[in-house]
Amino acid sequence: MTADENSTASPFEGTEEYYADHRPDYGEPVVQYLRDRFQLDGSARVLDLGCGTGQIAVPLAAHVGTVVGMDPNEEMLRQARRKARDAGRENVEWVVGSDADLRESLHEDLGTFWLTTMGRSFHWMDQEATLDRLYRTTEPGGGVATVNDTEWLTKGVEDWQADVYRVADEYLDDLPPRTGPVEEYDDPWDELLEDHGFSDVEVRKFESEREWTVEGVVGYVFSLSFCSPERFGDDREAFEADLRTRLNELRDERGEGSEDGRNEGTFGQTADIDVTSGRK
Repeated sequence: MTADENSTASPFEGTEEYYADHRPDYGEPVVQYLRDRFQLDGSARVLDLGCGTGQIAVPLAAHVGTVVGMDPNEEMLRQARRKARDAGRENVEWVVGSDADLRESLHEDLGTFWLTTMGRSFHWMDQEATLDRLYRTTEPGGGVATVNDTEWLTKGVEDWQADVYRVADEYLDDLPPRTGPVEEYDDPWDELLEDHGFSDVEVRKFESEREWTVEGVVGYVFSLSFCSPERFGDDREAFEADLRTRLNELRDERGEGSEDGRNEGTFGQTADIDVTSGRK
């Protein structure tokens, strides 16, 4: 996330608790991959840049010496601290700051890192300038990794996701278009890492089967920058009521025993998770 998100016009203002409680982690296979690829151990110091509420920082802390979680949104960090406490992780430090702060002066205070991760955050940054700074603050042999998964409201392929989008579209005039699973970013990040000095660059893809409750779906929608509770204004309660009604209708329509083998009481999603990483 960027410094702009810490301003009064922050697109994530008001989403923080929903983000903490309803944005899923990336899963143990992703953490295991990062641990193996970068030979993480108790001596490793990791920066999670744009850490949000700790979806990478907290689970990764179980495998390294120290994680520094950095985000410009102080409420995001407050929620991240809560998640770390709940997980019993005491080796995470939380720093208020953006990629711009890191480039300008904060790197002098933070020092070097073996690994920098960026989960659902790199697309908010000044990417080329940030990679240049990260190359200089990465210890030889270490590296960087971006981690991203499917934003299902606009890019998911499930019918129930399209229904959720239609309800939100009735209330919001400026929703991003629902495009399905298309390439989200124009510049391939593996090529970008290579262009800025990183080597042994690779892209690994993981699949994660997720089950969403009605509560989880509502919370996820409110965690999105373009669907924050503030964007609904006085219509927030009406939207939430309509969304819950539609989700309960969909759940009832499924009846007993879902044909795809998924729990008829929840909504299934196959999430695609991409990890792009390189070494110094």
